[in-house]
Amino acid sequence: MDICKQFSEIKPEQSYSVSEAARFLGIHRCTIYDYITHTERPLPFFRMQDNLRIQFRGEDLIAYKTAGLPKKGRKRK
Repeated sequence: MDICKQFSEIKPEQSYSVSEAARFLGIHRCTIYDYITHTERPLPFFRMQDNLRIQFRGEDLIAYKTAGLPKKGRKRK
């Protein structure tokens, strides 16, 4: 099964885990946590009542990707 094809077609009504969101956005899982705490434009998420895991709505992921991901990286002198 082609994983890239599978995650390029995110359904807006579904919820996704951190790993699935990272694959869709094309970034590392650790970067997802940086985007959640980003000061200017945080990535919206929710937690299920019975579960402490972070979940993302498909529509939020699509909107975040189309708006452009925040620039991260090393600060060069």
